Amino acid sequence: MPIKERILKDLQAGPVKYKKLQSKYKASKKFFDAMEELYNAGRITERNGYIHLVQPKKKNTDPSLMEGTVVKLTENFGFVRVAELEKDVFISGRLMKGAVPGDEVLVRRVRSVSRDFEGEIVEITKEKHNLVGVVTHIGRQITVQLKDCQYVNMKAENKAPVVLDDIVLIDVTNRGTTHSRLGCKITQVIGTVSSSAKAVQVLLAEKNVQTEFPQAVVSEAAKVIRNTDLAAEFAKRTDLRHMPIFTIDSASTKDIDDAISIEKTEKGYRLGVHIADVSFYVKGSSEVDKNAYDRGTSIYFGDSVIPMLPKEYSNDVCSLNENSDRLAFSCFINLDSKANITGYKFEKTVIRSRVKGVYSEINEILSGNISDEMQEKYSQVWEQIFIAKDLYTLLREKRVARGSMDIESDEAYIIFDEKGKAVDISKRERGMSEMIIEEFMLLANNCAANLGRRHSLPFVYRIHQAPDAEKLYTLKENLGRIGLALPQDKNKSLQQAMSELLDKTRGTNLQNVVHKQVLRSQSKAKYSPDPVGHFGIVLDDYAHFTSPIRRYADLAIHRILSEYVTGGNMEKINKRFGRFAPNRAQQASNTELVAMTVERDATDIYKAEIMADHIGETFTGTVSGVMSYGVYVVLDNTVEGLVHLSLLDMYNPILQEGYSLSCAITGESYRIGDVVTVKVIGTDILNGNVDFAMADTEIVQAAAPQQKTRKASPKRYEKEKGRKAPTKTKYRRR
Repeated sequence: MPIKERILKDLQAGPVKYKKLQSKYKASKKFFDAMEELYNAGRITERNGYIHLVQPKKKNTDPSLMEGTVVKLTENFGFVRVAELEKDVFISGRLMKGAVPGDEVLVRRVRSVSRDFEGEIVEITKEKHNLVGVVTHIGRQITVQLKDCQYVNMKAENKAPVVLDDIVLIDVTNRGTTHSRLGCKITQVIGTVSSSAKAVQVLLAEKNVQTEFPQAVVSEAAKVIRNTDLAAEFAKRTDLRHMPIFTIDSASTKDIDDAISIEKTEKGYRLGVHIADVSFYVKGSSEVDKNAYDRGTSIYFGDSVIPMLPKEYSNDVCSLNENSDRLAFSCFINLDSKANITGYKFEKTVIRSRVKGVYSEINEILSGNISDEMQEKYSQVWEQIFIAKDLYTLLREKRVARGSMDIESDEAYIIFDEKGKAVDISKRERGMSEMIIEEFMLLANNCAANLGRRHSLPFVYRIHQAPDAEKLYTLKENLGRIGLALPQDKNKSLQQAMSELLDKTRGTNLQNVVHKQVLRSQSKAKYSPDPVGHFGIVLDDYAHFTSPIRRYADLAIHRILSEYVTGGNMEKINKRFGRFAPNRAQQASNTELVAMTVERDATDIYKAEIMADHIGETFTGTVSGVMSYGVYVVLDNTVEGLVHLSLLDMYNPILQEGYSLSCAITGESYRIGDVVTVKVIGTDILNGNVDFAMADTEIVQAAAPQQKTRKASPKRYEKEKGRKAPTKTKYRRR
């Protein structure tokens, strides 16, 4: 009887401990392969160390129903995000069925006279846990208000040691039929949030981010490392330890998953991109693999990281540390003198990095600021550094020529004190060495995807589709309002026109605004089993191959390519990975969105903590957005805040969306790109918000405590961030 059928038979009597199964089948390769196939096919699942048979679920066969997730809730309506739709679905409050943000639901379309797509929730299929609430009443019964839905108040069914305005985690226990009937249970008391550390704790809990590894995962990792015969594995691989291979990362990086080698050839260049061979250690359906699949990606914020893999892997045996023998998956790329790819090869290797290069140090070397100390440190790879620069220059020219877009994202660099408090901020700058590594990794990713497509392998591609007509129309309209346009030329691609516009505004007061508008016009990049290409970097073939320590999509590709390059036949590859690839692509896209949200929101929290120390100080900034409720201003250090309408000298203001907010009575007007001087009047660390006033506005009565956590007006931020407004404020112009 085949091993898969034997495993299924073992499980028919009931759940079995994973370790017991592993022991019964002697942890053989056939066992791991069979478990992976069953897991990928949805035949089995794991809970608390036990393997369960999955009972076939009744599939939704009603074509009128769509699966989605509730993403926003207000007093009278909500929105549901459906993966296959470009816009979120509007749901009237009476049709929400008591659903709250984070709930997974089935939605049916209903007739609407005013909206493109309006729906109703038919069923809540998976309830969200760890909702964040604020205690608003204490008495015989505690009342909790949802943090991002201040119209939703729930009575807690349990007692807890709380005071007014405490932040708590809750689970909804009584859904009822409307939001007025919701009930909840307090699961954790966070307390007052006055520091970024507490606010980030709330954020991670709210997003259900795993911050610790289960003991079974840690134990398995240690056991695998202990039982690995590296000498035997080295003998099976191409030995590259004689080559001048090196890494380039930030000084603090501990999870180093890529290294490079480079040489000049008679016809051009030979570039080696050497990636940590994580798939050798992390086998499919293992405890580590299942946990990594759930996490999907490492999450980086501030000076912290929540890794996808236990540190025994991420910081040790899988990290390409200096002067350490490591298993790698190498991509050798041959290029001609104009940096055109003439061939490539993937192979399993053993490498030893000669030096841990540091971005800042190599930038100094490339700029000509060379010290004896730096020459000594990089002596073994000195020549290669300058060859890398030459190849990068050629590759960069090719990328610019094809219209690859370089959108400035104004990434923030946060500085912390010894107690972990965020104390300063600046715009993170990219130097030459950062761009060299980015270009080389892009090249290897291009080759990996090309191999997958040419050989029709089941694969996980990184795709980015062209903007839809509506988004493109909105972009052109907004550009026209500020006197700009997409260059019109039949010989230019849309990417080339956008790239030209980005370059035209780079370094001007319109950079932030225009680059943000171009970014908003783009479709979302995602993972897919289909090779539809990447619009933004203008490549037909693109995938993520170069970061398997921190991205599950890359680890999935390593598994598929490993099977192929070691001689696996196509029938076996298709059988093993046919359902694996689409499943991993969807999961990688989902977990990436969570990670991006956490990283963005955590950065906003740190910014608010920093600006809390600058209440009353003035700064020069640029108007980055105009809304009916006020004006957004971004400072040079990347901090963005809102000047609320109540603090502007305006009566019945006129909004030209995406362009200006003006008042015909007072003559006051603010346009996108205007340079203004503002002062900081308040911060909200919990929600990561900063409040500004124009510098010539004298605050007579404080808008709110300097660090607000709850007290707010319900009239603000209905479109943007769900932020809370200052209480009514008196002001006068100087």
